[in-house]
Amino acid sequence: MRRWLILSDYHWMALVGVLALSAALVAWISVGLINVAMANYDFVTHYGLMALRDGGFMQILEIGVRAALVLGTYMVFKAVETELIYRWRNAGK
Repeated sequence: MRRWLILSDYHWMALVGVLALSAALVAWISVGLINVAMANYDFVTHYGLMALRDGGFMQILEIGVRAALVLGTYMVFKAVETELIYRWRNAGK
């Protein structure tokens, strides 16, 4: 495993910073993703196959890429959160 992926080697303040950054990215990208998905849904339902040909399909692919990015950022959030909780619970031992 690459050394920079080992979360237990980092100071807790650096992990809190990564946690805050990943939480902000998840929120920001998710709101944009919801807006684009709703607009694309309306566009495709009103204009059908012509909408898909005029860019609706590319927008569906973009939505998929954004969703994968949100999922990856959320996984970073959960990994850092788990490490911080593990440290907090084992602090007195």
